[in-house]
Amino acid sequence: MIVLTSPNGTKHYLHPSTIARISHAGPNSSRIGAYVKTFDGASIEAQESADSIAHDIERANREYSCE
Repeated sequence: MIVLTSPNGTKHYLHPSTIARISHAGPNSSRIGAYVKTFDGASIEAQESADSIAHDIERANREYSCE
């Protein structure tokens, strides 16, 4: 699982395979680092950067493949 934090502090726990797309938030987005879209159509505004989320997904995928 990876954890995403909404601007209001809500934690979202997602399996990496549920994430369809990650987009960088623009420079004018105050506490939003990235926009995350899931395969079921949910959209999450995350405090984490798109690069950080991509790194977390790669790490989680490596851990799952070792099990």
